[in-house]
Amino acid sequence: MPKLKIVILFPFCSHFIKKSIKKCNLKPTSLPKLHPTPHPELFNFIPHPPSLNSPSVIHFPKQTYPNSGEDVKPKLNILQRAAAMALDMAESALLSRELQHPLPKTADPRVQIAGNFAPVPEQPVKHSLPVDGIIPSCINGVYLQNGANPLFEPVAGHHLFDGDGMVHAVSINNGDASYACRFTETQRLLQEKELGRPVFPKAIGELHGHSGIARLMMFYARGLFGLVDHKQGTGVANAGLVYFNVSIEFHPLPPSPITLSILQSNAI
Repeated sequence: MPKLKIVILFPFCSHFIKKSIKKCNLKPTSLPKLHPTPHPELFNFIPHPPSLNSPSVIHFPKQTYPNSGEDVKPKLNILQRAAAMALDMAESALLSRELQHPLPKTADPRVQIAGNFAPVPEQPVKHSLPVDGIIPSCINGVYLQNGANPLFEPVAGHHLFDGDGMVHAVSINNGDASYACRFTETQRLLQEKELGRPVFPKAIGELHGHSGIARLMMFYARGLFGLVDHKQGTGVANAGLVYFNVSIEFHPLPPSPITLSILQSNAI
């Protein structure tokens, strides 16, 4: 079972730990070292960038979903099927042309989501993680981290901030630590899971130059034919969390925020 070492390496979590140290009158050296140790079932999400000089390999987790891929296909009429076929061919031609030129490092997925930024699968809650040291009894609560984690492997340009939102939760209760992570189920993510591939344009990695304009026009053409629904929002919800009115919310972009709950089992 993976070990848990308590946080100082998380930039936002350090505030929580420092407040606890002050409250408990503890010295920093008396605390355990808190960060998840690399493990096949979990992963290392310490925020250190990968080396740009070393070869990067993207390892996408193999994870299936009950409502994705070939299990469920949207029902399309003849006009929609013809439009989808034509748009797929146009996007394939655009992609082939783009890949004739090397991507800049700011949009190259082999750089942007390699190393410690590599995508990870959802992880159900893991209870009673082994801890190196002792967690002080006055430290209780949940540390939440929201970040970008693409569900599908990029087919073109991709920036780190283009990934789908994933929330990580480290729960500490009376010296017992648990961990879980889940994708944020935005309308964008749900539609792409149903289609089994990425179709929404990526604001930073793809929408640049003439090809970005063409890609955006084809996306809205899909919306015009009812192949996707962009009216429910196109955001990935991979940024700030807000604790508001005894609930945790984050804003993927209009029309409405998403509310997050931590169950008594510490699951998200």
